Amino acid sequence: MTGKKRKNKVKVSVIVPLYNVETLINETIEILLKQTLKEIEFILIDDGSTDNTYNIALSYAKGNSSIKLVKQENGGPAAARNHGLRLARGEFICFVDADDQLTPDALKVMYDAAIKHKCSLVTGGAMRFNSKRKWHIKAHLEKGLMKPGIKHISNNPELIYSIGPWGKLYKHTLIKDFYFPENIRFAEDQPLVLYAYLKAKRIYTVDSIVYLYRMREGDDKSLTQKINENPLLVLNYVMQMLKINKETFNTLNIEPKLQAYYYERVMTYEIWPAFRAVINSRNNRIQKEGFYLVANWIDSLDNIVFNKIPAIRYFLIRETINRFISIKYRSRASYVKLLKIILSKMDEKSANAFLNRHRVYMNLALNSVRSNSTSSIHKYSLKKKFKSKFNKKRIENIFLKRIIFRIASSLPVKRKKIVLATNKSNELRGNLRSIYDEIFYKHKDWKLYVFINENRNFYKKVKQYFHLGNARVIVLDDYFNQLYHLKIRPETEVLQSWHACGAFKKFGFSAQGYRDSNSLYFEEGAHSIYTKVLTSSKNLVKYYAEAFNKKETEISPVGVPRTDMFFDEERISYTKRNYLLKYPALKNKKILLYAPTFRGTPKERTNFKLKLDLNLMKKALSKDYVLILKLHPAVLNGIKIPQGLKDFVLDLSNVNDINELLVISDALITDYSSVIFEYSLLKRPIIFYAYDLEEYLSERGFYFNYQDLVPGPITYSTNEVINYINDFPNNNKLNEFVDFFFDYKDNLSTDRVVKLILNK
Repeated sequence: MTGKKRKNKVKVSVIVPLYNVETLINETIEILLKQTLKEIEFILIDDGSTDNTYNIALSYAKGNSSIKLVKQENGGPAAARNHGLRLARGEFICFVDADDQLTPDALKVMYDAAIKHKCSLVTGGAMRFNSKRKWHIKAHLEKGLMKPGIKHISNNPELIYSIGPWGKLYKHTLIKDFYFPENIRFAEDQPLVLYAYLKAKRIYTVDSIVYLYRMREGDDKSLTQKINENPLLVLNYVMQMLKINKETFNTLNIEPKLQAYYYERVMTYEIWPAFRAVINSRNNRIQKEGFYLVANWIDSLDNIVFNKIPAIRYFLIRETINRFISIKYRSRASYVKLLKIILSKMDEKSANAFLNRHRVYMNLALNSVRSNSTSSIHKYSLKKKFKSKFNKKRIENIFLKRIIFRIASSLPVKRKKIVLATNKSNELRGNLRSIYDEIFYKHKDWKLYVFINENRNFYKKVKQYFHLGNARVIVLDDYFNQLYHLKIRPETEVLQSWHACGAFKKFGFSAQGYRDSNSLYFEEGAHSIYTKVLTSSKNLVKYYAEAFNKKETEISPVGVPRTDMFFDEERISYTKRNYLLKYPALKNKKILLYAPTFRGTPKERTNFKLKLDLNLMKKALSKDYVLILKLHPAVLNGIKIPQGLKDFVLDLSNVNDINELLVISDALITDYSSVIFEYSLLKRPIIFYAYDLEEYLSERGFYFNYQDLVPGPITYSTNEVINYINDFPNNNKLNEFVDFFFDYKDNLSTDRVVKLILNK
């Protein structure tokens, strides 16, 4: 052991297991030493490294009395952490993996919170990172784990979704005499963390990111490989871990509801991946033993607890039946035994719930148990597999993408063919419309092909894929699924003009990990084809490069074509006259436009709950104002305007081009919508109605601090909105906002973009 004994009180002992991390250990230790909290000891346990890890760590320990370095024979991370626990002198314990990072203020923020709130366990926010970027952990956001404040596991069972030892500060006495199980090498950290959650009388979550969890390139793949290579070993480890946790539940007399909440999580994230790998092994011995292990675990569960775990029924009946053709003939009897145990433990309520949701699967399971035969399950699984492989849509897609598109791509490229394609609308508008008009009228030697959002027959689909494969230039304005994961020929330019100006809410790769985000696979398939991406300012290049996973040289800050109309006074005047004729209620009134964005997941966003009190607004403003509502196109279920409000409120959500509504409005009320960028060009008042700011931040996140960025007052109630409409303050931020987000303030963006497209 090296390092001098310290006389001062140790506030926190940081325990770091080390194993073959010579390429990362310098960075890890350097960052640890930047902690702003004093009176810390760093206990580094080298777990039998075979590279230069120990020597590098030793060079730091020799010169720093706060570092203790210990070398032990390889015993795994649990053994290393336990060794550190036995040496720790700190009032609190913090675990850090050797390839991860604590943020500089992490220990101070958590320690101060522990002392102030008299808590024995403090948790903080965590993010994943790799060599290119950082992103939030999606499950943490979905479960609300980053919401700050005092918590208790019985009131906040969602804490269980952060079951790793990192990103937390433990009172030493809380986990005294409880150690990590050293005979387990998978999920071995769960028993101690679960024990700490259950024992802690007061838990506090700080409103800070405290831990950065490194995802080494290929990390997800290696974990999957680990499970697939030896699923029985992994399943055995999980069962041993669950046995320990069951003893903890019994010792602490934990209520069935909380036990079930934990098992639901384990079933989803630990048991099912291993069980699925057992099925996919197509090995009799592995399948029999795997089914036996899981059957024994289920049999050991208290019936009340079992019936509160829907994941067991979902994965072990529904999802297993879907994969049944992978189960070997000699293993099927073992699966029937597993089904018998599951069905025998189901009470009437859980049986009816599963039957109502998954009637076919429940009947198949019941039939197999009654007849002691799996023939009906096998037939169903085989039929389902056949349908998925040979359904009409799948065959059509294979033909279009692998034959038509490839044939077109192999032909000589049409040097003056441009395809403009969108799935956003059933008509050409916005950037694509501006580009189309410019090329159509001024560059007649170029051939234009337009594909909009419409139902196409087979012939039209063939035509679409042929032109996409044979075009010189393809211009998009949003996600375009027809091109996902296709290989575009090198001679073809694919330009993404994007439908939103500026950089407000995070999107694409930048949104990874947030609740309202797509998978990494989805984003890679959607954006990898682009050769150029448009933006409005050089200040946004790095943000767009991150969002689309592109090099900064592939981002072109030449302007956004659809913003040209905001500098076209003649067009603005014409639009105003047109709307005044069409909607007489707008005459002799100032026009307020309320244009909020959508909320929630793709399923949730079709509905929008209006939080503005329209009656209150009419009473205060109707003498001078009219209010136009423009809901986001993703909102399908509109708002019904009561008869008594129709002289004050117009719902124009069906207007396709929101720019028309922007130019006729005297003031804009919005929340997190990117329309603020276009509207800012008009230099008119903007009021931000952000009644759900905290929740929305966790859902999407922003590139900039929302409060610092927005060029207008932030309001949280209808009364505040009304007050600012009646007495709008001087807005000095607006000019700065426009200058930052727009390099060009003219009506020539379309011209610049077309020159870029035509390589002129």
